[in-house]
Amino acid sequence: MALFRRKPRLSIVVIVYRMPDQAEKTLLSLSPEYQHGVREREYEVIVVENHSDRLLGRERAMRYAGNVRYFHRQETQRTPVHAINFGAAQARGSHVAIMIDGARMLSPGVVRLALDAFRLESEAAVSAPGYHIGHKLQQVAVNEGYDEEAEAELLRSIEWPQDGYRLFDIAVLSGSCQGGFFQSNYESNFIAMSVRKWKALGGVDSRYNDFGGGNANLDLYKRLLEYPNTPFYMLFGEGSFHQFHGGVTTGTRKAERDVIYKQLDDQDRALRGDDRAPPSVRPILFGSPHPSVYRFIRHSLDKVQPQ
Repeated sequence: MALFRRKPRLSIVVIVYRMPDQAEKTLLSLSPEYQHGVREREYEVIVVENHSDRLLGRERAMRYAGNVRYFHRQETQRTPVHAINFGAAQARGSHVAIMIDGARMLSPGVVRLALDAFRLESEAAVSAPGYHIGHKLQQVAVNEGYDEEAEAELLRSIEWPQDGYRLFDIAVLSGSCQGGFFQSNYESNFIAMSVRKWKALGGVDSRYNDFGGGNANLDLYKRLLEYPNTPFYMLFGEGSFHQFHGGVTTGTRKAERDVIYKQLDDQDRALRGDDRAPPSVRPILFGSPHPSVYRFIRHSLDKVQPQ
């Protein structure tokens, strides 16, 4: 308990629902043993789990570090937005990072670089690009037989978690990050800001009450990056890596997914109208890329539009 007497700088909110094995890997990737150059007391991890028939539970959530706090909630709606706002309200840090999907492992430099960015610009927005584990986007690969066992074999092939940067060797950029590093993407699963800015934004829009929160994460990302006086630091040499878990948009077959996408798009259009382009800001590239990231830098250069 002594650890929590001193307030951390950063509070990382991780939302979990029916993904116990994947969430445990995510929390291992957030542990100070895995994250480079950061001490346990500098940050906390707030795990918010909505009740289901496949629980992670307190014991597994707190297995890898002493800076984890676990909350188990009953939720009547099929959305994580209320859990996110609840988790952020528990934050002890001056800054908060939102991970709407607990099935996303981080590369080893994310926490340290986020803290460094906030030392430079306290009111910055900080994010890490998103990837899918596998050699194709998971919503494509699932139609070709990709599943949890195939993913487990990929992780064994790189001897994860010995070197977290080898995740880049078995991953592709997520659909929302296909534009690369030299422009803002549509979203991130690691979105960080000051608590003051979080409150000014009003948190996540609770009207996104459909499957998985619909486009709530894209909406938060856009509102944050376009908020006045908000420099945007992209941790371009780091990433969050989506694990296969039968999720709404990545783990279902195409016919079912198309129906769900239409439903989520209808709600998003009702809330945001047609102003749904990616944020109109350019990132400050922050950090130093591992060699495994070089191929994604080349991809990003190919995506740059001539002026």
